[in-house]
Amino acid sequence: MKKTLSSTKLNKIKASESFCIQKIPDEIKYELIRLGISEGDYLFCVAKIPFGAVVIQKDLQEIAIGSRFASLIEVTQGNEV
Repeated sequence: MKKTLSSTKLNKIKASESFCIQKIPDEIKYELIRLGISEGDYLFCVAKIPFGAVVIQKDLQEIAIGSRFASLIEVTQGNEV
């Protein structure tokens, strides 16, 4: 049975969840590209600080993304990582 993926914002992802970046607004896209993150990447949420940053992992790198930026990034929950 195929799992249905739900679309949400990165700031709504919980710790220990995998997700795929679907849409990054132009105003922050280039900053994330410099960190090696782009649309279509599968990532893992390491931690979520209440009312604060979302700590994500790509390969062996962990990156904290502020809550304002995280609320702009559209992701699809799913586990491909």
